[in-house]
Amino acid sequence: MSNYTESEILAVAIKILEEAGEMTTTELKEALIVEMKPDGNDDKINKSRNDTKFEQKVRNMISHRENNELLKYCEYRREEKKGILRSRSLPKFEQYEKERQEIQTRKEKKRRYQARKINFDELNMRNKEIGYKGEKFVLKLEKEQLSSDLAEKIIHVSIEEGDGAGYDILSYDSSGKPKFLEVKTTTGPKETPFYLTENEKVFFEEYKEEVEIVRVYDFDVETGTGEIYKLRGEDFLKKVNLQPIAYKVIFNDGVQ
Repeated sequence: MSNYTESEILAVAIKILEEAGEMTTTELKEALIVEMKPDGNDDKINKSRNDTKFEQKVRNMISHRENNELLKYCEYRREEKKGILRSRSLPKFEQYEKERQEIQTRKEKKRRYQARKINFDELNMRNKEIGYKGEKFVLKLEKEQLSSDLAEKIIHVSIEEGDGAGYDILSYDSSGKPKFLEVKTTTGPKETPFYLTENEKVFFEEYKEEVEIVRVYDFDVETGTGEIYKLRGEDFLKKVNLQPIAYKVIFNDGVQ
């Protein structure tokens, strides 16, 4: 269950803005919901308001822009009663009109967060559908490979117990030893990047001998089938490149 801090939301917001170039604050909020998938406490509706606690945190992050890192990476302006955030990697606001065509060409190449063209509710539902169907596909294969006694013990943890466990499926090897499966599904090729939460990373490091990443790729949503590549936890950090989006900085002793 998520309970994101304002700093965690800020780190993801900066990444989104760098990719999108420019967004309204509403578009940024919608993109953050798709990217971070808030649930649990973050998904609760605030009293006397129609928004969630996560949406309130996003508003606070934008309101506190003078005191956090946001304005180091983007500029803010009001236009037609809308707040607009613009990456500092693009030309400054006063140059915008004469360079509009160049900017538009760049934005068209970066379609990931074209909020005016993407239905984020539909995208979020599709991502959840692909993830769920990928897990069901892996669950079926696991049961087919085990004896009936062991197959009955398999648990679809992400559905029966909810997110936050650090893995999706509790399964077993042929000897009855438990193994924890984290399923990452894509309709693209095997090398398509995927996201890993800090909770999942810590879980892999602690249970590296029992955990497996199950990469489901070339997934066909209609048939619910695809190709599979497995990577054991003990090999995971050796074979992948993790790209952090934020760091916690702590001064060493004796810093003046």
